[in-house]
Amino acid sequence: MKKLKSILAMLLCFSLFATAGCTEQIDNENIIATVDGKAISKSEYMLYLYEATRDFNEIGGNDIWETDFDGQSAENVVKERAFTTMLHVKVTADKANKYKVSLSDEDKTAAKERGDTELASMTEQQKEIISISQQDIYRIMEDASLYRKVIEAVTKDYQLSEADFNAYFEQNKEAQRTAYTQYTINTILIPDHQTAQEISQRLKQGEEFQAVYQQYETNSQNEEFVGTTQSYKNRLDATFNIDFNFEQGQITDPISTEDGYFIIYIDQKSVPDDAQLKELIKSEYISSMKQQVFTDELNQWLADTEIERNDSVWNTIEMIP
Repeated sequence: MKKLKSILAMLLCFSLFATAGCTEQIDNENIIATVDGKAISKSEYMLYLYEATRDFNEIGGNDIWETDFDGQSAENVVKERAFTTMLHVKVTADKANKYKVSLSDEDKTAAKERGDTELASMTEQQKEIISISQQDIYRIMEDASLYRKVIEAVTKDYQLSEADFNAYFEQNKEAQRTAYTQYTINTILIPDHQTAQEISQRLKQGEEFQAVYQQYETNSQNEEFVGTTQSYKNRLDATFNIDFNFEQGQITDPISTEDGYFIIYIDQKSVPDDAQLKELIKSEYISSMKQQVFTDELNQWLADTEIERNDSVWNTIEMIP
């Protein structure tokens, strides 16, 4: 459930588009919205919906589609996320000239490569539903590149206030210390609970971990956490959907995931001191402050932009399998 709450927090920006004004009513079955009178095609939105659906699946797994988000279904949340993301990219990329931002030939080549990768990731059924041309995919990827460059331009003059950062650090350091506790773990992934329980007991009784590990083949989409790995507690919490609070040398009970049951041996646990912790969270703090600078600017752009969604098209949108 922690994982789902973090997703919901990420989606709170969905209401932003509602603050914009409206243009004349749209009467075109191929246009899903206009931004300052410029049409956005349904197929362009469908590409954003494809990406948002894929991200949701990766973050929350299949169970997320049964989740209620404060009265909204997961499908509606994803549809709104895709629409809002599309608006943010379009409105921000449109400011490229203002900030003297442009794409180099290398940027355009990279955007084309991302477009080819995106297209290759789709099934034939998905391609048919999205119904977008290769050139339009390239253009959308170029918009995404401009979006990132404009953010950099908007935030380039941000200066860290050491006083503000130190105050933030003192207020949050214990929670952050917990989040940035680093674990070195060894894992075994087992498909069924009974076998996993038996293996966990064998390990707790002193059987050598590596000897047991080599007896079982792993078939997991989450290869990063199979075998031996290092990670911080906050990532382990999210990955295994538990409060990952174990001590060095401990063997866990089987932990249920979509891939099966993980048995984890805690090889090392390292709690950062104040100096280490400051270095760990400073870049995160700076990124957060820069994001706030950009968000304030973006909100003003949205308030000054006339946006209309074509409800006759919007109401026909279905999820992409």
